[in-house]
Amino acid sequence: MAHFLPQAAIFDLDGTLTDSMYVWDHIPEELVRRFGGHPAPDLSHTLRAMSSPQAIDYLIRTYHLPASSQQLMEAMEDLADREYRDQVPLKQGVRPLLERLHQLGVPCAVATASQVHQARQALERLGVWPFFSFALSATQYGPKTRPDLYLEAARQLGAAPQHTLVFEDALHAAQTAVQAGFQVVGVYDAFSAEDQPALKAICRWHLKQLDDPSFLAQLG
Repeated sequence: MAHFLPQAAIFDLDGTLTDSMYVWDHIPEELVRRFGGHPAPDLSHTLRAMSSPQAIDYLIRTYHLPASSQQLMEAMEDLADREYRDQVPLKQGVRPLLERLHQLGVPCAVATASQVHQARQALERLGVWPFFSFALSATQYGPKTRPDLYLEAARQLGAAPQHTLVFEDALHAAQTAVQAGFQVVGVYDAFSAEDQPALKAICRWHLKQLDDPSFLAQLG
């Protein structure tokens, strides 16, 4: 069994650390209906690779919503904030993995399409925020179809991409991280079940849950 001691680890939030993809499935639909539109059945899938500002722009243009970007963003953030503050649960296996990385002295960060304050509120409530040095958002560094978010996280962690683990459940995000030279761990999430074969094919590791014993044994 080959061992790997990373210089750093970068974690996605939704679908990787937290079981929260449902938040972004229902909020866009609710916003479209609130402003008189009729959301397409596949709306959440269409928006999956977009940052929040991109999604807002798409909703306004596609559904001709009688609202400004600012109004829609405030409504979206209000709905999402409540979920992250009070509801979203931690995914199975997160704590044992974070404890193992902490034991090895591996610094960790969050790189999310959600807002930084949402990530921090959820992870503080769930008791795992102390494992992370910081969180960065795609609203600051661009969507995960570009590598800027991962590269900036690695830079702040003081690690080279080839020595940095990236944990992702989304295929488009994993593809970006792989192409940027990171060591990518694909994480199963039911909301992207149809992408799992492709995710498994491109990632160095693919985990059903983050405390997979064979994976933990390879760290170090």
